[in-house]
Amino acid sequence: MKDRSQKKVNIISIRMSDDERDAIQKLMDKRGKKASFIMREAFALFREQWELSRVGH
Repeated sequence: MKDRSQKKVNIISIRMSDDERDAIQKLMDKRGKKASFIMREAFALFREQWELSRVGH
């Protein structure tokens, strides 16, 4: 039986330019984090900005 306390893992693939990948690599190197962490952080910032822009609409 599966342990239900474990979170479900979802994988999302994206296409990006070499320049975008290089920028992410620089962040990874500077912060010592994996690409998945950087992308989750970027999404959280995007979502926060998007929600703030929707206030009052």
